[in-house]
Amino acid sequence: MSPAVGRLRYYVADAVDEWRHSPGVNILATVTLAVVLFLAGGAFLAVHNVGARLDGWRSAVRVQVYLRDDADEGARKAIASRLAAMPDVSSVRFVGKDEALRLFRESFGEMADVSSAVGTSPFPASIEAFVASGPAAAVAARRVAAAVSGLAGIEEVRLDLAWLDRLDGMMRMTRLAGGGAALAVLAAVIFVMSTVMRLAVYARREEIEIMLLVGAPPTLVRGPFLVSGFVQGLVASTSSLFLLELARRAVLASAGETPGVVLDLLMGRALPAAATALVAGVGILVGLLSAGFAVRGRSRFD
Repeated sequence: MSPAVGRLRYYVADAVDEWRHSPGVNILATVTLAVVLFLAGGAFLAVHNVGARLDGWRSAVRVQVYLRDDADEGARKAIASRLAAMPDVSSVRFVGKDEALRLFRESFGEMADVSSAVGTSPFPASIEAFVASGPAAAVAARRVAAAVSGLAGIEEVRLDLAWLDRLDGMMRMTRLAGGGAALAVLAAVIFVMSTVMRLAVYARREEIEIMLLVGAPPTLVRGPFLVSGFVQGLVASTSSLFLLELARRAVLASAGETPGVVLDLLMGRALPAAATALVAGVGILVGLLSAGFAVRGRSRFD
């Protein structure tokens, strides 16, 4: 057996003994970290879901070209051909006045009586240009709208991206604010956990003092506590991620087969693998840092 493997076995065995003799301290530190990771994971889940939905909306952008009532068939075909020839446009669809009325009644059934009171369809005919999906769909849609604006037979070119831009800005601010708050909370958790773990170090002060007096290197003293911090971070992150997914599924199941718009928006999808690995890595890192601060410079005990 190599010296490195032997030392690692000693670290693990000593960490197990430390957990056995001080279960309350270790459980308290683990539960504290698990609660914080659960709350942080919940916020991460909501931001991820809203961001994914926002990306989906941006990748399904369409430009609506409303035609004048006096636009003839030639003008309509010319506009449609112009749109179809653009490289940013994936497909073009003509929506007549009667179809526009039918779509309105399907979308706003409670206002069907209002539309029925009008003898003819009050909605103009339009041509819908669907932009190729992708992260640059919004920019491409703006190019398409600018290219056809002012053509003969066009009443209005509509591109409703302002609300997406505002939502995107809010998401960026949320991510920045959430990142800053997460760093502050994790720093506080590291302080609390290291303070709690100092109790375990203090409980073994006589044993550690003897080890140092007989010439044991500091790494031999710190190693078991670092292993213990690693285990605390691993257990806390694993349990918090499991409980987060369990809570997500329970909430969606309680909402029935058709969850509300808000629930579907905030927790319709599980955390992706990359985000899950990030939460687990942060938990382990916090556990190691807490243990490191707890035993840092503790070569002597008063």
